[in-house]
Amino acid sequence: MSAARTRWFAPLLLAFLFAGGVAAAAEASGARVATVGEPPPLFALQDEEGQVHRLADLLGAPIILYFTQNMCHYCTQVIGFLKQAHAAYAGQGLTILTLNVWADSPTYIRRYREQFGLPFVMLRGKERQLLLDYEVNYVPIIVFIGRDRRIHRIFDHYILPADFDASVREIVEDK
Repeated sequence: MSAARTRWFAPLLLAFLFAGGVAAAAEASGARVATVGEPPPLFALQDEEGQVHRLADLLGAPIILYFTQNMCHYCTQVIGFLKQAHAAYAGQGLTILTLNVWADSPTYIRRYREQFGLPFVMLRGKERQLLLDYEVNYVPIIVFIGRDRRIHRIFDHYILPADFDASVREIVEDK
């Protein structure tokens, strides 16, 4: 095996095992998972400063939950979409929460936010129940929650710019 392949083999194997483990644990626990048309599973998570953010406190406004981690290269494209949405719709009540699923320390969150210049909150998302509730087997995962307090869309992995824009407009314009 070449050095390049060897370098990527271990992370890919870990991701595969992680994905299977989360799915199996969710099934075994009977956890209620995030479902389009239903209210989102609630959580309370800390940001890099230790401040707790509760999803329940934000419901009633349009919300995007963005599950990511520091080593996700595709996620950088989605960050561009999120920044554009924030610039266009923050004045209309749009809240964006990024959840770093591998961050168990404020250092990882701070590094990610600084590297990409995120103007919105990033939370420590390495909580077992959160991963089960949202079936986080890989990243990115994007969850769109409307003013009606229900999940409108869930995108696992790749999202086209047109689909992202339409989903944002749907939750912002939903009265």
